[in-house]
Amino acid sequence: MNRGFFVLLSLAGATRSLAAQGNLDRSPNVSGDWVIRPGTVQFNFLHRFVKSPAPVRKLTNFPTFLVAFSLFRGTTAGFNYATNSTLAPAYPNEWEFFGRVQPLTQAGGFPLDVGGQVGWNIAAKGLDGELSLARRADPLRLVAVGRALSNPFVRDGGAQLAVGGGVALKLTRHLGLHGDLVSLTSPDRARGEKAAWSAGLAIAIPNTPHTLSLHASNTNTATLQGTSRGAALTRYGFEFTIPVTLARYFGHKPPPPAPAPEGAAASPAPGSVPSGPVVGPMVKTTMQGLKFIGEQIEIAAGTTIEWKNEDPMPHTVTAADASFDSGMIESGQVWRYTFTRPGSYPLHCTPHPFMKATVVVK
Repeated sequence: MNRGFFVLLSLAGATRSLAAQGNLDRSPNVSGDWVIRPGTVQFNFLHRFVKSPAPVRKLTNFPTFLVAFSLFRGTTAGFNYATNSTLAPAYPNEWEFFGRVQPLTQAGGFPLDVGGQVGWNIAAKGLDGELSLARRADPLRLVAVGRALSNPFVRDGGAQLAVGGGVALKLTRHLGLHGDLVSLTSPDRARGEKAAWSAGLAIAIPNTPHTLSLHASNTNTATLQGTSRGAALTRYGFEFTIPVTLARYFGHKPPPPAPAPEGAAASPAPGSVPSGPVVGPMVKTTMQGLKFIGEQIEIAAGTTIEWKNEDPMPHTVTAADASFDSGMIESGQVWRYTFTRPGSYPLHCTPHPFMKATVVVK
């Protein structure tokens, strides 16, 4: 068991990380060991419930709160807190403190997303770990996991092993289906435990980084322990994801731009659309984490700027004086504009007006 955890720890590396994965990219019980960008704090709220039979018909709630952050690319640390866990009846609150790495990704040129997690579960009083492999082939994303879990029911009972997989199918940009199945190996399954499963509908809320999952499952918490142990009853619920980009609140303000010469304006040119050839120098930049990367860009007249949207929601590049407007730039797409006249050009994103930048043309 210890050897497996050292393998997980050895996966750390300096590669480009994925954005915090929303519900359209994963299933409720199989996360794929997503990681978040440095400078982001992730809040996820998972709430499941079950109704007792007549005549009481009482609703019992099973909420799990996730809080996570990242200091280095490809890594994430955080905790899950479940206020009503069936894992240890004498200890109803379940805490899981975890660290994740995702050293290899498809976005970085590797054929698979490779991730790992190590966590300490206080209710189980033991160490848990997971290895995951994922492959995206639009509109599908498939995830396979192997887990090593401490046994919460037997003191010094050694590790329990679980294997499983999940699938996410995008129907549209804002709508998808997802489901999964995870099972402890038969010798490790406690009496009454079933294979864990979930299935539901995933929704991306337009023009926001938030996603929602409406699903059914026979598990009750979002920890590795909780998502590996199924019960005989079905719970219904939802998960809501809230990534918070700290740069929106604590980022440095760009220096004030130079005043624009009277009558100055940007001019479209053949290179102002992605499909056209670029004539002259070009500067490439991105929109990431609900922010223009490079809040002030200084260029020479005749230079083309290419903006790439690396966020999961669409953005625009819109001039404050309405002299140019990209329209909606979808996730992963680019838009170019050639600035031919000297001046200062403040710009913003229309659906996210707090995203601002300035282009200074000399």
